[in-house]
Amino acid sequence: MALYGQETEKAITNFPITGVPFSRDVAYDIALVKKCAAEAHKELGTLETHIADAIVQASKELVDGMYDDQIVVDQIQGGAGTSMNMNVNEIIATRASALCGVSVHSLDHVNKSQSTNDAVPTAFKITLLKQLDKLIATYQNYHEESKCKSKEFEHVLKVGRTHLQDAVPITLGQEFGAHASAISHDIERLKHAKTALYELNIGGTAIGTGLNATKRFAEKIVTLLQKETGYPLALSSDLVYNTQYWDSIMEVSATLTILATNSIKFMNDLRLLASGPYAGIGEISFATAQKGSSIMPGKVNPVMAEMMNQIAFQVLGNHETIRMGVQASQLELNVMGPIIIKNLLESLHILAAGTTQFTVQGLRLITGNEKRCSDLLERSFALATVLCPILGYDKTAELVEKAQKENKTLKEIVIENQIMSEEEYNNLLRDPNLVRLKS
Repeated sequence: MALYGQETEKAITNFPITGVPFSRDVAYDIALVKKCAAEAHKELGTLETHIADAIVQASKELVDGMYDDQIVVDQIQGGAGTSMNMNVNEIIATRASALCGVSVHSLDHVNKSQSTNDAVPTAFKITLLKQLDKLIATYQNYHEESKCKSKEFEHVLKVGRTHLQDAVPITLGQEFGAHASAISHDIERLKHAKTALYELNIGGTAIGTGLNATKRFAEKIVTLLQKETGYPLALSSDLVYNTQYWDSIMEVSATLTILATNSIKFMNDLRLLASGPYAGIGEISFATAQKGSSIMPGKVNPVMAEMMNQIAFQVLGNHETIRMGVQASQLELNVMGPIIIKNLLESLHILAAGTTQFTVQGLRLITGNEKRCSDLLERSFALATVLCPILGYDKTAELVEKAQKENKTLKEIVIENQIMSEEEYNNLLRDPNLVRLKS
């Protein structure tokens, strides 16, 4: 039996767009807002106790997932989220009526002192805070695994490259360590993005002026939401601003674009370093996750890195939609909330899911090909820069040119011309200052 009512039915008819209902997580947090609103009214004496208690119980049941099949309104909808708000209101009203034996109204009781325009953004911010916590935990694991790889490869000396050309020596560990540092900065960015979400516009109702609500109600519901969520939520000092502008939500999405951009850079690096492996660079190897080709036997493709690239592309595309949605706010209200909610939650979900999978199935299983790194380093002219302070720029350049003409390594030319012994040359590679600032 359907617990939702006429307004939800109208929304089903009006918005048969994706066939996917709006986020259950958002529905749960809208129900949490309804629960706290009923409790606030009960404490203030502005809602009958038996009705308030029934709303609280029905809201708890919805949050516990008992009515997931009743969350039916499409994720893309007009009306600033009114349809998702009414979907939740009607489920709670029907169930609360059954619990207390009197008619509980979806608007007069469940939606009392609220509107879509403050209840839905408040719920969405709470959902975002929870999802950000999940992503932060995922990135912390990713960071630890990256540090482990950096330690594992700390003695693997290789050619560093600029402009995709041989440059100076670096360790494979330093390359992985650089990405670990990027992840660490990403984590701090995510933590900062959370702080922008703490200010709520609940109690501002339709346009932030507070019509049909009271300051006592607004302060009470925020206190109750604080206790329920554990977040330092606060009533916005400017409810009109907080209703019109979704910049704090856009800040979250913008932060995710930095994560995505850093991810693309690292995944591209890994794919380059693993290229070949015999006719390319081949300094690292990915584990065989699946057959690389339906026609070429033995081919190992960097599928986990490719997956992460595609996730990052989607996050960047989602952000452009979110930016346009935030920009489209007109006068007193942003009516584009549903598409912002859909895209931002997708970005958070796929980043967390993809990073979890990549950490375990990709990063952890990467192996460093030390011999290949050593061979390429010896064949390159990466040590020419090391020789410059010893021999001078012009003499070193002359040796490099000679090695190129004779198709020999720089090491061979240096030894043949009795400029250094083999042991002296090899000692250059063992110098710890080769890959770090001199003390």
